[in-house]
Amino acid sequence: MIIASDHGEVRYLRMARTAFGRALYWTGVYFVDGLLIDTGPPNVRREVARLFAELGVRQCVTTHHHEDHSGNHALLSALGITPLGHASGVARLAAPPPMRDLYRRVTWGSPAPARVAPIGDVLETPAHRFEIIHTPGHADDHVALFEADRGWLFTGDLYLAPRLKVLRDDEDVHAMIVSLRRLVALAPAVVFCQHRGALDDGAELLRRKLEFLVELGGRIAALRERGLGEEEIARALPGDDLMWRLWTGGHFAKRHFVRAFLRPDGREERPEGRSAS
Repeated sequence: MIIASDHGEVRYLRMARTAFGRALYWTGVYFVDGLLIDTGPPNVRREVARLFAELGVRQCVTTHHHEDHSGNHALLSALGITPLGHASGVARLAAPPPMRDLYRRVTWGSPAPARVAPIGDVLETPAHRFEIIHTPGHADDHVALFEADRGWLFTGDLYLAPRLKVLRDDEDVHAMIVSLRRLVALAPAVVFCQHRGALDDGAELLRRKLEFLVELGGRIAALRERGLGEEEIARALPGDDLMWRLWTGGHFAKRHFVRAFLRPDGREERPEGRSAS
């Protein structure tokens, strides 16, 4: 399923695999002035292939390597287009690792190998100039795109929501905070989130997410000083993550906030082959 909507010059293409008429998990891509930002999940490739041909895509940037964002790179080769991504993610984008998680195969599907080239600091279209900003945290190869003249900020998956209930086991929360500070300082007029669409109050929402993470880190540190273990701290955090843990086999959970904040560099050992989403 693909649903299109426009925010001025920017077209948002919301897409998802459906089951019994319901979307399993919405994601989206953006199209502006011949530029495609992300390509969507591979399990909607048939609809996406027709769409790419109709849009007149001339360039493509991928915000990060997760399959719900990079899953249709191979379709662009037929149009003579090589997608661009951050240099640290090019190898994974060109040769995706084996997908071992059932929920990922069901929700998004497995991407095909495709050639990807490293992107520079700036990308120009006929009418716009985009600054490419490395914004690790959600993924180490994550980038955002900023069009200063219009105040447009395309944030990939760095925003998602002002308050997160769970964290993935491979996210770097310390890097995420640094990246959010960098984007908040831009004071964007509009934030384009891949999963939430256009947000006219996006600058404020980015600030609120930053504040939430800083406060959460302080709360976790205080609970640790009281002698609580990781699981005890996770249970003390707000919200119920049971369904997330069951569906994703523990890939998404509150305890990953605890582990990430308690590690000085915010990183933990990443399970082999785990890369998305």
